[in-house]
Amino acid sequence: MRLRLDIAGVGFFCTRDPEPKVDFETGAVRTDRESGETLWRVQVAALDASGGEILTVTVPGEPEVAIGSPVQIKGLVAIPWSQGERSGVAYRAESLRSTGSPIAGVITPPQAAAGTTYPHPSSVVQFI
Repeated sequence: MRLRLDIAGVGFFCTRDPEPKVDFETGAVRTDRESGETLWRVQVAALDASGGEILTVTVPGEPEVAIGSPVQIKGLVAIPWSQGERSGVAYRAESLRSTGSPIAGVITPPQAAAGTTYPHPSSVVQFI
């Protein structure tokens, strides 16, 4: 069963470069049954007034998006699945496209102004 999602009021941002969807058993690249196009997986952050979630969305055809860029998703559906003791939700869309430039500093750090200092790495707390 495919459940069409109402995404009005939700903003999406690309969080990982697109990658071809691969069949885990054979290693073959998966294709769309209707169009024959290669299926691509794109990780996005979905943000609304209540917070955010990370989703991996499958789309036919290679999307031209960059990490940190806002994206528009057309025809997003949720597909609940279950295999043995495992279950989850897969997301599929008709299309996914960039709607703007990547957020500054997401892919590469912004250029520091002359004279800017940063804390020494030994004073930065790391969470493990």
